[in-house]
Amino acid sequence: MMIFDSPTREICTVKRSRTNTPLQALSLLNEVTFVESARALAQRMIEEGGTTPEERIAWAFKRATGREPKSAELQVLTNGLNTRLARYQNDEAAAQQLIAFGKTKADAKVSPPELAAYTLTANVLLNPTKSSPANESNLPLLSS
Repeated sequence: MMIFDSPTREICTVKRSRTNTPLQALSLLNEVTFVESARALAQRMIEEGGTTPEERIAWAFKRATGREPKSAELQVLTNGLNTRLARYQNDEAAAQQLIAFGKTKADAKVSPPELAAYTLTANVLLNPTKSSPANESNLPLLSS
């Protein structure tokens, strides 16, 4: 819990400090529950978010942040999705491995490369960090 700046249980804390560090983000990126949550959001993006990648990303962005994405944010996220989709279309085994992560089963009606690409995009949306100097535009850190 030290990574999350959690107080020890030896003392009472009235109010916890709010922090957001890259180490916290890294811890959550690979945590099973977080990956499963991202996959669930990805499935909803595909099923409920619209018909285009832009509509789906905007739909999920609104649910994750409580606001509409700016055009630059939408462009960065769409470019990232397209890059991931191309990668998983060329390596379906990697896509299968990602969507099989955790206890819940992936929806068999959705193609594995598409679900994997949307899962990583949803992971970006669920794990924003503004603490990086490289992140001057306040976009979530994007990793491919």
